[in-house]
Amino acid sequence: MNAAAFFDLDRTVMSGASTWHFGVAALRRGFYSRRSLAVDAWSALTFARRGSTDDSAEAVRERILAAVQGKRRDEMDRLVPDVLGPILGRVHPEVYLQILEHERSGVPTYLCSASPVEILLPIARALNMTGGALGTVAAVDDRGVYTGELAAPFCYGDGKRVAIEREAQRRGFELSVSFAYSDSLSDLPMLEAVGRPVVVSPDAELDVLARERGWPELRVTSSRATWRTRLVLACIGAGAAFAAGRTTGRRH
Repeated sequence: MNAAAFFDLDRTVMSGASTWHFGVAALRRGFYSRRSLAVDAWSALTFARRGSTDDSAEAVRERILAAVQGKRRDEMDRLVPDVLGPILGRVHPEVYLQILEHERSGVPTYLCSASPVEILLPIARALNMTGGALGTVAAVDDRGVYTGELAAPFCYGDGKRVAIEREAQRRGFELSVSFAYSDSLSDLPMLEAVGRPVVVSPDAELDVLARERGWPELRVTSSRATWRTRLVLACIGAGAAFAAGRTTGRRH
């Protein structure tokens, strides 16, 4: 069976919101203002309690596009080492083991998130996800400078379903036998796009729906990775960051 497995990132693969760590790194590199980071801190707090909403996701998208507008694409690569470590330290061991299990059985795995694809790809590599990442793609001009617009549909809500269907068509995956993992009702289009949806410690609304439909649940028991998992992921992540740095160096 030519299946694939698609994993949401925030509160599914990792605890908390990846955009917070992106904001901290962007502030250090001069992409972001302190006011924007303060807004993201509040968003991360409410996200941890209630999950994502359409309004909050749209606001994050606009802030990220505004932050990178006028910057060069290769400048984004320099954020990777600052973002990768904190995110890998928050990966749920149970979900990481599920990723590895799919890979062992020959099912390629993907991150599927509203976060910038430039950040998602190194995370996917660090987690041994052979499929890669489907994320928000910001447009660049012919000089490699971000325009402040999107180059593809926003990878949130129905946009995730579109991204998954396009990748399935491109790679020849059968979505009827593929998997999708998420914690939030906002990812219902993604979960309904595949034949094998799995909820991961779901929010209240998704929990009710999953029980009604008989969808299996993967329950994460810890909010932070164990020290052994953190050590393994840190070593993998260091290699991925080093490879990304070499790639950036070759571009320069």
